[in-house]
Amino acid sequence: MGGTAVAGAHLLITGANVKNHSLTGADIKNASIGASALSALTRRHLKGNRGPAGPQGATGAPGPSGPQGPAGTGITTASVTGSDQTNYVDLTPLATYMVPAAGDYVAFTPLTVHNTGAGDEYLNCGYNFEGILNGAGVSTTAGSTASGTSAGAFSADGSGTLEFVCQGSGATSYDISNIKTSYDISNIKMRIHFLALPSTAF
Repeated sequence: MGGTAVAGAHLLITGANVKNHSLTGADIKNASIGASALSALTRRHLKGNRGPAGPQGATGAPGPSGPQGPAGTGITTASVTGSDQTNYVDLTPLATYMVPAAGDYVAFTPLTVHNTGAGDEYLNCGYNFEGILNGAGVSTTAGSTASGTSAGAFSADGSGTLEFVCQGSGATSYDISNIKTSYDISNIKMRIHFLALPSTAF
């Protein structure tokens, strides 16, 4: 046998000895190549299947309370107590309320009127706010008692005094009782509803 080969000699195989694209997966031992031997680009492309969803985590602690919101602009109601009047003098306030702020308001006043004079007459009643008198009165018969409800609406540019008053034509005299300026017709109460801010505020 000729040649210069030495028995048991080890040959070093390099990439120069391997034909391009000649190696396959069968030529590489399983688990013999670690991730560190792969390029960064190859590692970024190695993705497994999405695993199952994990269990529900514990409920977190409640967050801090938020700041107080602004006051609402819905309907609010105020109530004022009036007093019975004997031998009523025209335009004497029967119930008074201090309007706190600008806005649109409406008020109702059930009342009982006893005509102590000799003539029939219509007693005008209403609401005096900044010199404006509006509302409705009660038709009365001499010597008798009548009941009615006065209602009025007004717009306030600011705070001010609201008065419920009545005025006759001078033909007779009155005893006025059960003065109730109210939405719910209670004894001797004036209730005023604040409806909304005036239109100029929008």
